[in-house]
Amino acid sequence: MVRNALLCLLLVQTMGHADPPLLVIALDGFRWDFAERDHAENLLALKEEGSSIKSLIPAFPSTTFPNFHSMATGLYPARHGLVAMTFYDRRKGRTFRYDRNAAEGEWYGGLPIWLLAEDKGIKTATFFWPGSDAMIRGKRPTYYRAYDPKKTIEERVKQVVEWFRLPERERPGLVIVYFSDVDSSGHRFGPDAAETRAAIGRVDQAVGDLVRLVRNVRKDMSFLVVSDHGQIEVASQIDLSKRANFRGCKAANEAPMTMLYCPDPEAVRAELVRNAPEVTVWRSHEIPERLHYRGNQRIGDLVVVPKKPSIVQVIPPFDADAKPVPPLQGMHGYDPAKYQEMNGMLIGAGPAFRSGVRQESAETVDVFAILCRALKIPAPAGLDANVNRVHRILK
Repeated sequence: MVRNALLCLLLVQTMGHADPPLLVIALDGFRWDFAERDHAENLLALKEEGSSIKSLIPAFPSTTFPNFHSMATGLYPARHGLVAMTFYDRRKGRTFRYDRNAAEGEWYGGLPIWLLAEDKGIKTATFFWPGSDAMIRGKRPTYYRAYDPKKTIEERVKQVVEWFRLPERERPGLVIVYFSDVDSSGHRFGPDAAETRAAIGRVDQAVGDLVRLVRNVRKDMSFLVVSDHGQIEVASQIDLSKRANFRGCKAANEAPMTMLYCPDPEAVRAELVRNAPEVTVWRSHEIPERLHYRGNQRIGDLVVVPKKPSIVQVIPPFDADAKPVPPLQGMHGYDPAKYQEMNGMLIGAGPAFRSGVRQESAETVDVFAILCRALKIPAPAGLDANVNRVHRILK
């Protein structure tokens, strides 16, 4: 009996793929209502075929890297360490910026799903899911692509299909592909602009092409379409640089919030409370518990959030890492309990998912539980992901 179990394990490791395989399609900035609003026929058809979660509630801050890594690890940002798109780490004496050092694995905590799957004998392939090209715990997916914004939608679709056409022993059982078009257009033009609606159409077409082409290779494929957050129109741009004495401070300008790391945070806070009525200034230990955003030294001494969906920034003297935020028409990152527009969406179809289930909400962190169940691998203990919040859509 032991011999048979060992032979089964060896077979799984040799085959290198899940049964059935899973394709994850990640849509950055695809708000919960965009598919219905703009009649995204391919997404709506996949939703009709399978199950869906109407509002996927992002972790705070509702920005890209924190939430995609929460999906990948089953941990809130304060636990996996990617607490923002930009932040300062006092222990390292360095600043993380998503556009500068995102490929450095030392920033990423938790065990990403691609590494967990590889440990269980399932080959994985990733095309631009944030952080998947970093060397985390000394490993990467079997197949991956280093981030290159010049790669077109068509190139991504073609590569995914090629991965699934590999010989059985080389074929990945988990493939993840990422599209940023809707998020980019929303930032530049606003969530209601014609350009953003056009981006929704392009991404919807990519989803349709992927489903059709991949099913030509493998009929029993499971599909998970997921977005990290939504987007809202920007109300204003607030520069706080002259509202307090920020000398000696470091600022991490996330756009929807600013984190400040200061030698005397109380003095700075007092000035901001007095001089900047447009914002709320949280001490790190007073951030609302419901946001699960405490207890990590990468979170600033002060977290400054606007009272309306505005862009906020601070440029302290002599802080070379503090970068001004460009003017944007659309943004996210705000409290999802306050702004429904922050919510994303989720659709599951294929053998891993039930048909006809319409669930109201779940959290981005719960996506990890879905991935584990779809791949038939046990989830590690001690996670924030809760399978009970998503079990209704799963077989």
